[in-house]
Order: sequence, then structure tokens, then C-alpha cells
Amino acid sequence: MSKRALAVLQVAQAHSKSPQLDFIALALRDGNRGPFDKVIGMIDEMVAILGEEQTTDDDKKAYCEAELDKTEDEKKALERKVDDLGSALDDTKGMISTLTEEIAALVEGIKNLDKSVVEATENRKAENAAYKELMAADTAAEKLLAMAGNRLAKFYTPKLYVAPPKQEL
Repeated sequence: MSKRALAVLQVAQAHSKSPQLDFIALALRDGNRGPFDKVIGMIDEMVAILGEEQTTDDDKKAYCEAELDKTEDEKKALERKVDDLGSALDDTKGMISTLTEEIAALVEGIKNLDKSVVEATENRKAENAAYKELMAADTAAEKLLAMAGNRLAKFYTPKLYVAPPKQEL
């Protein structure tokens, strides 16, 4: 690991002529066990931990993105369903208003039919009364004509005369 740190330091020295970088590189080349070895070990451990955390974060990011896509798909499906239900509701309201108008028209038609039935019944009753009156008048006229014919028969053809029944009072 110290070789890798030394390589990174040499690249940094090429770009910058800093005496501090020279001092760190010298300490790494000598291989002395000093305070930097402990820091370098801690840095190496930190780099390993960060690598593991990055892998975990990448996995979590992929999971979250998949869940977001799934949620967006569900949201779109629900929005479509809401739109479909809204249009179905509008259609149903239209059908209800149409049926209400048709029912009102049928009720009005039934009222008119009831009125015409009442009028027809009154007309039939009046016609029946007139018919009965006419029949009574016709019957009375027939009896009167028969009586007149009988009286004439008494005078002109006495053989055809029929005496009226005797009425007792």
C-alpha cells in the first residue's frame, strides 16, 4: 500500500515542487516506521471502508431507482383508472339525466292518458244515457204506434183488433 501512496505522491510532485511532498516521499522511501505509517494504515482502511460503502450506496441507488420506476408506473396506472372512472361517472350522469327526462315524459304521458280515459268514460256514460233515453223513447213510440194501429184496426178491420188488457186500479 505504501508503494501505491508513493506512486501517487510522485505524480503530485511532478506537478508541484512542494518541499512538504518531498519530505513525505522521503519518509515513504526509507520505510521507517514512523507516525506516517499509522496514518497511512488508517487512510488505507478508510479507503477500503469507503469502497464498501460506495458499493452499498450503488446497490441502494439501483434499488431506489427501480422502486421509483415501479411507483411511477403504478401512479400512471392509477391516474388512467381515475380518468376512466371519471369518464364512466360522466357517462352515468348523462344516462341518469336522460332517463330522468324520459321518466318525466312517460309520467306526463300517463297523466294525459288518464285524462283521456276519464273523458272517454264520461263520453261513454253520456252516450249510454242518451242511448237508454232514445231506446225508451223508441219503445214508447213503438207502443204508441201499436196502440194507434190497434185503434185504426178497430175501425177499419175489426177482425185484427186486439182489445187492450183491463187495468185494475
